[in-house]
Amino acid sequence: MNPNRASDQTRTPETIKSYLLRAESLLNRIATEMTLPEDAYPPPDAVVDYLIRHSSSWKWSTFRQRQANLACRYEIEHERTGDPVLKDAAERIRKLPHTQCLPETTPGRTSSRKRKGIPEKDFNLLIANLANPKLGSQYARCSALWLMATMGTGLRPCEWEHASLDPERAELTVVNAKATNGRGNGATRIIPVDPEDIPVVTAFLRTIREMIATGPSGTPIDYALLQKSCGVAVNRACKVLWGGNPLKRYALYSARHQYLANLKAVASKREVAARAGHSSERTARRHYAPKRSAWQRYKDAAKLVLQTSPSQPPK
Repeated sequence: MNPNRASDQTRTPETIKSYLLRAESLLNRIATEMTLPEDAYPPPDAVVDYLIRHSSSWKWSTFRQRQANLACRYEIEHERTGDPVLKDAAERIRKLPHTQCLPETTPGRTSSRKRKGIPEKDFNLLIANLANPKLGSQYARCSALWLMATMGTGLRPCEWEHASLDPERAELTVVNAKATNGRGNGATRIIPVDPEDIPVVTAFLRTIREMIATGPSGTPIDYALLQKSCGVAVNRACKVLWGGNPLKRYALYSARHQYLANLKAVASKREVAARAGHSSERTARRHYAPKRSAWQRYKDAAKLVLQTSPSQPPK
């Protein structure tokens, strides 16, 4: 685990924008803690001390992210102003150790507590609630299509924006969201779509294009707002169905987790990585729902393959 690996990586403009927004939020939080005047930023030394002081209460992944966000902010400010203090701050932040961070297995307090994957019974209940025109909004109905389309393709929520379907070839072309620094398996990937999933994928792609063009109120909206609003709709539906049960906190991303869990039951590690857009076969195993979370029909299909082909090693 290399805490300074981000310094050797390239970043897209979208990634830099995200880093800067997160850095701004963190600097404001530190300023509030220090009771600084409005619009005043904490000095770099205080920011470094803040990271050191809080590292023991953060997981390494959280520490790494905040380390990268703030270092990026100071590097860009140094390029703009030439102030050596900012360059020194970025270098000091990059070199901070992560050894005091919490283990990655420590239960999280926010999004990390969302369940990876979604049991089939819960999925069907959630879709029924979201798709009910008497209960949900236009965003809720879009979310139902979103979850169903993802359950058949495994796309990240952000990847649907530029996805295109060839119904005749039953293939979905996807622009990989994580193609930089060797994280993805190329700039794009092709995902075979089961014939029974083509209607829902077609309907979902048409729906998001229409909603972006007109919006629920007749005003065009951007994709980021559409994704956020649909995520909120899923969260509300979960609360209606299951109250505050933390094990029922599903999200748009839950369908990708479940797709990969189902795929792990019937496909090789190599195919799972290819469908997911990963350059490494280990990524799906480490960061996504496990094979044991696969829906029963996929487990049964895997057993049937082994029973009919006992000489073949399991994939």
